[in-house]
Amino acid sequence: MTKADRMPPPLAPFKGEPVSAPDWFRTAQTETVDTGFAERDGTRLAWKAWGERGKPGLLLVHGGTAHKGWWDALGPYLAREGGGRRVVAADLAGMGESGWREVYTMDDHAADMLVAAEAGGAFDAGKPIMVGHSFGGFVTLQASTVMGDQLEAAIILDSPIRKPEKQREGSPPRRGGRIYADLPAALERFRLLPEQHCENLWIIDHIARGSLKAVEDGYTWLFDPDLWAKLTYQRRDPEAAAANLKCPLAFIRGEHSVLMKAETWDYMKSVFTRSPFVSIPNTQHHLILDDPIAVTAALDALIEGWARRPV
Repeated sequence: MTKADRMPPPLAPFKGEPVSAPDWFRTAQTETVDTGFAERDGTRLAWKAWGERGKPGLLLVHGGTAHKGWWDALGPYLAREGGGRRVVAADLAGMGESGWREVYTMDDHAADMLVAAEAGGAFDAGKPIMVGHSFGGFVTLQASTVMGDQLEAAIILDSPIRKPEKQREGSPPRRGGRIYADLPAALERFRLLPEQHCENLWIIDHIARGSLKAVEDGYTWLFDPDLWAKLTYQRRDPEAAAANLKCPLAFIRGEHSVLMKAETWDYMKSVFTRSPFVSIPNTQHHLILDDPIAVTAALDALIEGWARRPV
């Protein structure tokens, strides 16, 4: 994609002014939220949680260069459903409020998330269910194969699992690191990756503000700009992953996701033959932004109708 082909930054027209959100989202943001930090191997791991401790646990893992606030439209409602849940969303190392590492590995990311989940109370009632979006879905897959005996089930949202010969080689380009003079200037540069149209500009405004931190000369992004270069990521053969699952696994995609075309979706179905597959209508890769209500309903249905009684 050339610069000429790129979509305009979605928040540029607002020039730093807040975007009005619907009443249901504003109400959700008034729910009680617990926050805290865990630590693993010297790295601080930030988490937030909704719902009562002692209720069945749900762990939410965000995508690459994102943060736990991406779940803010879903977490409060997921905590209410199913008789009540303890819902924990955590920042991956190198992102959000979590600490940075010299080297990032998928095993570390997976282990980090379980440590943060335990600190946040997701294990208080037994094994939690783990949900990951995009890059967080690959972390969830890693957890399902390496430490899935600690999970009741796992659900992956729009993470393309491709044939070995079609998997990405090398790291994505370096991102971030730039300092903007003020908050409006930074917000005007925020983009979704991959880029897509999203009608819910209020939630883009919300996650964009949560993606920034104040520094001496202005504002910069919260993630490690060398995140991808530091990542040691040996993709597993999908068939080997399917054969080594240690917990039930389900998949959800955005119906119109550019990353989950029919070829990829059908291949995943052929490999993970015991897994349910769900498409959310009229959504793209960032389905938790496109239609958080529909994704919440789909997750709730899977949790109560499948994860607790897997087939």
